[in-house]
Amino acid sequence: METKKDQIVQVALKRFAHYGFNKTTMSEIAVDLNITKANLYYYYPDKNSLIKDVLVFISEDIIRNEYKLLDTYSENLLTILFQLLELRAEYLKEYYVLHISENLEWIKGQGVGTVLEKMHNKDVLVMRDLFQRAVDAREIVLDDVDEAATSYLEVIKGLSLIRSVADVLSGMPNAYNVDEILASQKRVTKFMFSNKLISKN
Repeated sequence: METKKDQIVQVALKRFAHYGFNKTTMSEIAVDLNITKANLYYYYPDKNSLIKDVLVFISEDIIRNEYKLLDTYSENLLTILFQLLELRAEYLKEYYVLHISENLEWIKGQGVGTVLEKMHNKDVLVMRDLFQRAVDAREIVLDDVDEAATSYLEVIKGLSLIRSVADVLSGMPNAYNVDEILASQKRVTKFMFSNKLISKN
């Protein structure tokens, strides 16, 4: 059953996704919800606590969909990796303005960095699970699955930041960069894994 906090998070997400964290006020969110600002503050004492719940909401939705993809794994590691990248790209397009905001210092100083770190750790667990399935199926050999998952995600996320750094600095988001980010991530993924897969022939 949807709670009042769930409703607030979903309404806030729409505004954050359009205007970004910095340019959205609690008053605007209250108006969107058709409640008083005081009522909104009853559930969320400040904007940063709301931002944290919005980020957690997005992260949980992504993780849920990623595990659906993992459950289709059938000795097709490269295909699943590409599908995971495509899934992330869909979310990135929809919430590109938040991706830009996540890299701003004012957010990291508000305790949001801890939430982002937890989100990253969950991402590592998803990748670790996929790599372990591939190792167990003898599709690939990895000396250290945990290290491989962490390293792979560092590279993938680094490519995303490199491609969007101009948007972060200018504050002018250009969601078309997501296609370039995805192409770059796929290229690197193919380079990293296509020659490491064990041939079944």
